[in-house]
Amino acid sequence: MSTDEELVEASQLHWDDVVDVICAGAGPGVLAHAVWCTDLDLDVELADAELSSQTSDPDTAAYLQSMTDDLEPPADRGLELAVVYAKPVVVSKDRRATIEPFFGSRLRDFSARCAASPFGVIYSQIPDNMTSLRAGGETIRAAVLGDYRPETDRPGLELAEWLRGQADERGLLDEAGTVLERLVFEDGRVAGAALSTPDGTRLVRAIVGVALSIGPVPDAADWPVQSGLPSGASQVAVVSRTASRFGLVELLYSS
Repeated sequence: MSTDEELVEASQLHWDDVVDVICAGAGPGVLAHAVWCTDLDLDVELADAELSSQTSDPDTAAYLQSMTDDLEPPADRGLELAVVYAKPVVVSKDRRATIEPFFGSRLRDFSARCAASPFGVIYSQIPDNMTSLRAGGETIRAAVLGDYRPETDRPGLELAEWLRGQADERGLLDEAGTVLERLVFEDGRVAGAALSTPDGTRLVRAIVGVALSIGPVPDAADWPVQSGLPSGASQVAVVSRTASRFGLVELLYSS
């Protein structure tokens, strides 16, 4: 019996399908995570959704509230792209790891930016396989998607369209009309989701986890004009922090 079959067999719920990852939300942040997972050869289910703590399903709303209720709204609207100057982590010859101090306030500030931004994403489980980089005196975790060079003064809108094109190239947008109805919980954890499709509701188990984008997506005219971006090529990455369930699409430049 395969691992997928064992999970379904052990569950008390009747699952219609089993995938590695469910990515749901209207923002490009969740598209970025879906692209990264697909490139890792994971089976990805992509669904649309307008998610907020006011969503109609009480369990889903309570979950989102628990993830964000202690976060102060960021000073900005979270629409402008962040730029990160990073370099690879160098491990010393004796392989000793440096334990960095924990800054709860810094992590909360980062989480608040993720929750408010269309480029943000919330994970039900901390994702593996991210690359460790040094940036601004701290170690960050990055899921690098590819090279990118901004060409307009609205790089946020431009990158959102680029991410949609990357998702389309990988066939992630083929299943039109799939919408997340609610998260499904088992043993107190997110186990999957109920997805509305043209053929009815499907209950889908997510082995690796569920990724959600809750930041509102602006209309094209509402993306701010952004100046001061570095010239030259960058890398697009979903950036996170150690032990964080939040991620944010950012542009990486070599430092």
